[in-house]
Amino acid sequence: MNRSITFTDLYNSLKFTAAMTVLFAASFLVTSICILSYIKSSQEKELVEYVEEIKGLYIEDGYESVLHEFDLEEQPIWDRVESIERLVDHEFIFALVDRGVLLVGSKLEFSSNTEPEWSSFDLKSEHDFQLLTLSIALTEDVSLSIAQPLSYEYMFSKQLLWQASLIGVVLIAFILFFIRLLFNYRRRLEIQTLMTQLDEVSRSPDSVRLSCEVNDSVLHDLTASVNLMLDKVSKLHGTTKTMSVGIAHDLKTPLSRVANRLQSMAQDVGDDIAITSHIGHATKDLHSVISTFNNLVRLNSIESGKHKQNFQLINLSELINDLTLSYEPVFEDSGRVLSHSTVDCVCCFGDKDLLNQLLCNLLENALEYSNEGSHVWIRLQSHTNCALLQVGDNGPGIDKEDQPYIFDRFYRADLGRTKPGNGLGLSIVKAICDVHGASLVLLPDQSGAVFNIEVPISNQ
Repeated sequence: MNRSITFTDLYNSLKFTAAMTVLFAASFLVTSICILSYIKSSQEKELVEYVEEIKGLYIEDGYESVLHEFDLEEQPIWDRVESIERLVDHEFIFALVDRGVLLVGSKLEFSSNTEPEWSSFDLKSEHDFQLLTLSIALTEDVSLSIAQPLSYEYMFSKQLLWQASLIGVVLIAFILFFIRLLFNYRRRLEIQTLMTQLDEVSRSPDSVRLSCEVNDSVLHDLTASVNLMLDKVSKLHGTTKTMSVGIAHDLKTPLSRVANRLQSMAQDVGDDIAITSHIGHATKDLHSVISTFNNLVRLNSIESGKHKQNFQLINLSELINDLTLSYEPVFEDSGRVLSHSTVDCVCCFGDKDLLNQLLCNLLENALEYSNEGSHVWIRLQSHTNCALLQVGDNGPGIDKEDQPYIFDRFYRADLGRTKPGNGLGLSIVKAICDVHGASLVLLPDQSGAVFNIEVPISNQ
């Protein structure tokens, strides 16, 4: 594993830093423009208020009051040079004109705009000025024009913002570069660690998992998702192995019997009674093999969901009542008791044949694994959004170590396969529940095997 900083780390950090620096510079530029524009607008507002004040003084006290306001004892006329000197000193210049005759002020030409206006003045000197100009009529004959350079506040703010932006951009670029470089370096190490762990997982997929101890939230979520996928794959792998063993055993035994019967038939040629017996037993074993394949095909068909096309409104209460009546003699002959308790008119959307098979499989399971004299029951209750269907018995139940696997294909608690069956009955029950959107659970800590099924109901 390479633990040193690579060229790729540097390159990616530079790209990120450049992008973020440009973004910061742009945002700082926009902020600076807003601040300077605000200072300019404040200067315009102050000039308008000042000119209005001068107009009021002129109307009340006449010409002398204007000179006093401008701190002028005489009536100066400023030529170009004197006007430039005042502007260089950041003082405003003005022109008081009576019928086109300059009474006092600058000889420069002023804008006659009655609204504040910014203009660039080229005075053909070493100084060019951006001036705020405004003209106002004091009387019908007398007008006042004022030109004011940019304020000290504006110039100071502009210089300060420029220096701050330059220092800020360099500093932020420096900080961002090293932060991003550290981030890229740590992330690369985490990815390399994950790659090493994945290599270990590839050698032991059922036992090794990725470590979720990473700082990056994306990598943490990715690691958790990969571990979840590995758990599912391991479970599927285990199920596949169980299925392989189950299929091999469930097919090997009856097929071996058929082979033995064929050998016996060859030895008993001429003995019609023996041949008939051999054919009967061989036929029974072949039917067991065919039943296993039929159940597999049935299970795959159910899991494909194509039966949803045949869903219709079904009276679940009537279906349970009819099925119970048909099974009561079977249970009675086996020395067991079957009872049922149902709420009337509980309806759901589903496939009638599948729901029949669900109940038949559960009843057959109870019939097979409960003891003689056991009580088996079916109960149906209606709730707000679902119906609770319960099928249970007070037999020996299912061992705790077997309970997590009873819905797996070909899983049988009877490891020796001493009883008939292929381990697909409860798998089919689970698949039927899934296709109907129903939940299926085996209740824990019961005297027997008790299954609760919550079926979505229809209020139609």
